[in-house]
Amino acid sequence: MQQQMPSPQPNTPFMPRMAAVLLPRELLSWSLLAVSLGALESGLLGVIVKNQFSDTASPQLVNLAVAVVAGAASFTNVLSFFFAARAMGQGKVLMVSRLMLILAAALCLAALMPVSGRGLVGFTALTVTALACWSGIQIVRSVVWRANYPRLWRGQITARITQLAALLTAVCSASIGIAMSLHGPAWRAMFPVAALCAAVASVVYRRSRVRRQRRLLQAEQSHRSSQGGRIRIRSMAAILRENRDFRRYMIAMMVFGSGNLMVVAMLVVLMNDRLGLDRLTQVLVTSSVPVLVLCLTVRSWARVLDRRHIVSYRVVQSWTFVAANAAFATAMIAGSTVPLWIGSVLLGVAWGGGLLGWNLGHNDFADDADASLFMATHVGLTGLRGLIAPILGVLVIQWLEVHSPGRGVYAMVLPLCLTLVGWTLFLRFHLELQRR
Repeated sequence: MQQQMPSPQPNTPFMPRMAAVLLPRELLSWSLLAVSLGALESGLLGVIVKNQFSDTASPQLVNLAVAVVAGAASFTNVLSFFFAARAMGQGKVLMVSRLMLILAAALCLAALMPVSGRGLVGFTALTVTALACWSGIQIVRSVVWRANYPRLWRGQITARITQLAALLTAVCSASIGIAMSLHGPAWRAMFPVAALCAAVASVVYRRSRVRRQRRLLQAEQSHRSSQGGRIRIRSMAAILRENRDFRRYMIAMMVFGSGNLMVVAMLVVLMNDRLGLDRLTQVLVTSSVPVLVLCLTVRSWARVLDRRHIVSYRVVQSWTFVAANAAFATAMIAGSTVPLWIGSVLLGVAWGGGLLGWNLGHNDFADDADASLFMATHVGLTGLRGLIAPILGVLVIQWLEVHSPGRGVYAMVLPLCLTLVGWTLFLRFHLELQRR
């Protein structure tokens, strides 16, 4: 199972030709969309809900809304079943382009929501809709990248695209945070600008191409026919049942990822309620700084991924999440901002590696014909933990505060323990693969 990947050779002729044809338009479209995603960063959305809609409902309901918007980028992945089914045998470029347009429309409408209970519900629903579109885009994009870029170069090419996109996302989210620190409702003027970038990205991406698209669509249509015309939940269950290695990887990811996905919502609640930090600091800690560090580290992680099987890679990469959560727990329990900034930087390092593993890891278990199905299974399970974990984390905080006021900060030990247990599962799996 352990794959020994040959070292990429700089003089390989295929890489420059492919990059010259495919990469420029990819870079432009994803860079434009990245500006839109800056407005949809989980930490930023949580700060907007916590600060702009705090008087529209009870604190408990507002905190739950924070958990929903902070976890939306993950739990909307439960729609992977739908998006994967729609994508099989269909043109990928047109589907991505249409999803970008829907995302743009949702962003525009979110900026119009009034400061009221209905506005809170509307804002939450529209941002969830926009992030659901982003989930679908990622599902289809992973298939396009698999078709366009060979395994030897896939990590580095993905890193090149995501590095620029991450930088623009960080700048956009930080800009909105700065504007909000000067004038609270400033995000309402900046969301339509982000929406315009998504609309332009849709136009640009529509001219993209997929290498060997006819062969890919034929393989998908054949696989789709064998599944009765659509992707079913039982098809994904069959993959988990029949592919033991992928099942073990998903179990480890479920435990490990739950700790990662609950931490941002918990930070937003505690930084506001317990530390009393200003809006800009909250946005920087939970969104801008981690995304900027992601941008700086993702290509280094790509070199690691291109030479390792995903399980071996996770053994190394998962420790950064453990360290970040340890720093966050220390910051909240000690009431100090220094470990908070350290945790924010470590979280960015972890996100850099996690982004590549999340987009590409399933390919080490899948074949071309069922790559969409493997990705849908992986993303669907991500959505399940994204639905549960942030709400669970916030509920633990509120439960501790009710029974022992001031003790809610100790809830930060929960994500630390989950990521540590997840690392041990990756390590055991890696050692077994080595023995094979």
